[in-house]
Amino acid sequence: MSNKIGRSEPCRCGSGKKYKNCHGKAEVQTLQAAQAHEGAVPRAMAWLAQHHRKAFAAALQRETEEVAFAGFDDDEEDAARAALADVDDELWQQIQINLSEWLLAEGDIEVKGVQRRVSELLLGRGGPLFEVAQRAWIEQLAQRPLRLYDITEVVPGSGLTLCDALDGAAAPVAVVEREGSRTLRVGMQIGARLMLVADQFQLSGAVYPFAMLSGRALCDQLRAMTEAPGAYADDDALAFGMAIIEGWLAQLLKPALLPQIMHGGTGEPLLFTTDHFEVQDWPALQTALAAQGDVQGSRENGWSRLIEKPGEPTRPLLSITAQAGGHRVSLQSMSASLAESGRAWFEALAGDAATFVLREVSDPKGLLSNAQRSGAPAGVAPGLPEGVDPQELAEAIAGVVKRSYANWADEPIPALDDRTPRQAIETPTGLERVKGLLRTYEDGEAQQAAQQGRSDISYQFLWDALGLVR
Repeated sequence: MSNKIGRSEPCRCGSGKKYKNCHGKAEVQTLQAAQAHEGAVPRAMAWLAQHHRKAFAAALQRETEEVAFAGFDDDEEDAARAALADVDDELWQQIQINLSEWLLAEGDIEVKGVQRRVSELLLGRGGPLFEVAQRAWIEQLAQRPLRLYDITEVVPGSGLTLCDALDGAAAPVAVVEREGSRTLRVGMQIGARLMLVADQFQLSGAVYPFAMLSGRALCDQLRAMTEAPGAYADDDALAFGMAIIEGWLAQLLKPALLPQIMHGGTGEPLLFTTDHFEVQDWPALQTALAAQGDVQGSRENGWSRLIEKPGEPTRPLLSITAQAGGHRVSLQSMSASLAESGRAWFEALAGDAATFVLREVSDPKGLLSNAQRSGAPAGVAPGLPEGVDPQELAEAIAGVVKRSYANWADEPIPALDDRTPRQAIETPTGLERVKGLLRTYEDGEAQQAAQQGRSDISYQFLWDALGLVR
């Protein structure tokens, strides 16, 4: 991807300014070597410790208090203070790095009774003796906004591709990031400040990674702020940055509020239900299913009972899968009413050809809660129950995935601003976001497959449906 930007084009960092007035400003020196700025932040911190130690420490303490406990009631604040006191050394160090950088970039300290912006002290007369590239780095820190980004591609040890989480029209940004690219994953959202170094973007150092639910909640909050802008763009950018920091700390210091996940077709809470039937007469069952006009599929590939509504994509009401061994069939549905109606429909259809055995129910909200308590990433399943064959499970999942995503290319998706993937790929930005979604699916599947000791399910059919090349 080319990083060449026209000087009158919007800057890719997401500031909303033209490139010539942001990362292309002539008065801000662009670093010409990737390592030229090294030592800028330690030198700034050492100078502050020598000349304004108490003021900077007080500002850092005040900032920690204000952003860590913003919006908490008394009981929540007590719990959050206990959680903050109990964080491990690595996380505490990251908190200090992130908040210290924010103070260097945008914060104030009290000097002789007057609030002074830290960056002005560092860059003004009497400040530390920076080398040219170090001064340029501090100047950039003071001008670059803290924004929220979606990670759409990760090349470990090399870099990332980021898309602005709020601006669907903003061009994707290729970022050189060797260390962070080893731990960050596609599909994550991060708060970050983009810096321009030798005509390439890189992260400033402070990174605010968000879990899926926390990131989506923050997106909603920031969009609401965007819809009611203030009188000054700089104040809005500052408020955005503070919201990102507060949201990042909040997810660390109190349990996330789990959403009620709703089924799009029925409007009911999502509830994964599997009914198992013992099959006594396969030929009779297959004949009965083949006679249904709203059923598609076969014993080898599974069946789907579909519903069609004018102006809406075709949706599966029920998925029917033949189990390995040839003795059972399972019915999968995604809400309580669909499970009840699906079982009644199937029993009437099958007659004596199949007999009900048992029902399994999984609440997605409960699964997310268990994942949080166990420390597992959301969406990563625990190991397989005893007696479940990994390969049989992989084959069953593959069938369900293909049926569930049969119309994916033409279904509106919230992450694409309610456009369909086919519509989104018409623009370079939309194309990158669609590719990012596909990489997210594949990354999540790889994690689950590894956890369950089975082979990965391929999502290549989705790439092929859109004619995309990896």
